[in-house]
Amino acid sequence: MTTETKQKAGEVFMTPRIDIIEQQDAVRIEAELPGVAKTGVEIQVEGDELTLTGRRRSDAQPGRILVRERRLQQYRRVFALSRAVDSSKIKAEMRDGVLTLTIPKAEHMKPKQIPIV
Repeated sequence: MTTETKQKAGEVFMTPRIDIIEQQDAVRIEAELPGVAKTGVEIQVEGDELTLTGRRRSDAQPGRILVRERRLQQYRRVFALSRAVDSSKIKAEMRDGVLTLTIPKAEHMKPKQIPIV
């Protein structure tokens, strides 16, 4: 569960919990977005920033609400991108409320084998 909140232009956003994993050829970000459908996720790269936004939609049910403990959530998190990654090749996948972003490392950052001539 997410506990932090951030405000932007009068809106309140929860900060999703994340894991960042460095792999040999890429960096992977896994973000928890419980209750957010794939269509409610927006991923934007601008300059050296990656912005992740998720919105959970209303489950409108017929009838009068007697108790409402679940509310609509909006998630937002901004990541600074290093020149060590290639932001033009980001891949995204959503499964079971977890968004996985795979950001390939830039070619100049990948390990290289130097042949001896």
